[in-house]
Amino acid sequence: MNSKDFSSFLFIGVLVLLGIMIFNSFNVFSIGNKINDKVDEAKELARPAKIEIITLGSSCEDCFDINSVVSVLKEADLEITGEKSLSGNSQEAKELIQKHGIEKLPTIILEGEIAKATIQSFKESNGALVFDAVAVPYENALTNEVVGKVSAIVIGDKKCAECTDFSTMIEGLKQTGVFIDSERIRDISDAGARDLVERSGIETLPVLLLSRDFDAYTELAANLEQVGQKNADYYVLEAQTPYVEVDTGKIRGLVKLTMLEDPTCVECYNVEIHRQILARFGMFVGEDEKLDISSKEGNALMDKYDIEKIPAVVISGDVEAYPSFAQVWEQVGTIETDGNYIFRNVEVLGEQIIYKDLSTGEVTSPTTQIPEQQTV
Repeated sequence: MNSKDFSSFLFIGVLVLLGIMIFNSFNVFSIGNKINDKVDEAKELARPAKIEIITLGSSCEDCFDINSVVSVLKEADLEITGEKSLSGNSQEAKELIQKHGIEKLPTIILEGEIAKATIQSFKESNGALVFDAVAVPYENALTNEVVGKVSAIVIGDKKCAECTDFSTMIEGLKQTGVFIDSERIRDISDAGARDLVERSGIETLPVLLLSRDFDAYTELAANLEQVGQKNADYYVLEAQTPYVEVDTGKIRGLVKLTMLEDPTCVECYNVEIHRQILARFGMFVGEDEKLDISSKEGNALMDKYDIEKIPAVVISGDVEAYPSFAQVWEQVGTIETDGNYIFRNVEVLGEQIIYKDLSTGEVTSPTTQIPEQQTV
């Protein structure tokens, strides 16, 4: 290779090398720019959203506590750029209420970088976020009417100490979130209470009346309608047994449970289980006694009703207040001419039940008698 060819070759090589260096420099620069872009993007994503808090207040002192929500926002990963509190009746508040279709006060509006903010219980509205979980009681933003402050009235009869105590139910409603604004306990002897009972078509006492403000608690209201009734002014919940008949003043549903047992039969089932059985039927035992069949009273009942299996029970009193009970009783016992209910069919209690058959003097269980019944 002569010197001229070598120079040409060297020149071409330098040009190629220079091109490679320029390409690499450009490539490194492009990669660096992409990395910087990603870093900037990550920084932007990590940056807290800049938000302004606008609180629309309410004239209702007992209504939903919106300040608790404000406190949560201030502790969140947000950059609060400003905070404004407006009266719900102010002109600026009214304009915001109309702009965002707000129905409940107090509430919160968030303005600013809302696209960067993901906050539960807020919904987007015209470039802002509006708090969407105002609980009852609240103020209707359009009418300024307070919704969800419930008045409770209990009307009873002081002569019925055994009747339902509705104060327990009222406390239960409070614990489920119902705001009871006022409670009144009245007796049927009061003229105003009797007038309210008559106007509402109430037939039994005690009765619980809840103002129609209870409508605001939609799920609870639906459940209450299934067990009570609703009129133009109140939700009406009448007591289960025992209760007082409004027309007659008579206390209904008090029954007496007389339990008969033989102390010598230590293997026999516990007669107290009948108390539990009656409770399942909603029966209220106002009086009870346990008698030894060898006692004068116990022996008299055994002879009077010709009872052959022990333990046994006699149910007396106002059993007629439980109409479905008589239908079931036909399968387990008898209803005597004096109206008393006598338990006779021990077998229905289960195969493991042990009892004493007084006709044979044997302590037995239903399973031991099955072969004999099949041969009859």
